[in-house]
Amino acid sequence: MKPITAIAVFFSLVTSSLLLGYGSYAAAKENMIEDMNRALVKTILSGDADVITPDTLKAYRANLQTAALKSTSYLSLCTEEPSKVAFCSDTITYLSGGERQHIRAYPNCSEAAVFGMSRQTVPMLLVALGMLWGVFSLIYLRRRKEHEDNAGMDCGPVTFGNLSFSRSTDLFYNEKKEVVGLTPMQSSLMKMLMTSEDKRLPVDEICRNLWPKKDNARETLYTLVRRLKPIVESNSNVRLVAGKGGFYVLTIRDAD
Repeated sequence: MKPITAIAVFFSLVTSSLLLGYGSYAAAKENMIEDMNRALVKTILSGDADVITPDTLKAYRANLQTAALKSTSYLSLCTEEPSKVAFCSDTITYLSGGERQHIRAYPNCSEAAVFGMSRQTVPMLLVALGMLWGVFSLIYLRRRKEHEDNAGMDCGPVTFGNLSFSRSTDLFYNEKKEVVGLTPMQSSLMKMLMTSEDKRLPVDEICRNLWPKKDNARETLYTLVRRLKPIVESNSNVRLVAGKGGFYVLTIRDAD
């Protein structure tokens, strides 16, 4: 699986969730408006709505089918001009006493309440699937990268002269592909030198990496190098020498 595929699937699930969630929210809003329109028409047809009284409001709420609207919505006489409030009923026009009257109903409930009345089961399920897919993709791609890195390192060991170091096994090999026996500290020093850009490192840098808590480790490093040199030279054509200026360097021994 490619990273672009994982991203595409994740965003497809999230986008689908958002679209379905908004569609369900919009449908719930439309259903509420239809309910208000229906209840408002029934209220007008059942009595005189010239003046909105507690009885008028009571009759209107009794005609509502949406439970959340029964305790919050209200009525208002108005002009025939469109309402500046988007979420309300249509303007109902009727004749009363020979005059044209206009009335609207308002839900007076929060967007959260509308969202709560909408069907969000499928959108939420898609969001959950998107999150699970995202976590799975991250773990899968990370493990695949680690596998590829390890495979790449194994295929291309670090070689100098006829001495080689394999990162995958963390071991040194001679020309016959035999393991060169080194202590952990000897191996650490050789890895630092073998993987450095020009096969040389300052003494201070080596001491800081190998003995970070020791103020002066030069004597300890000298002892380590003294014991390491014959092992390296007896297993390869590589030499470990001290250079002028305070550094150690790997060189290739001339053929006899």
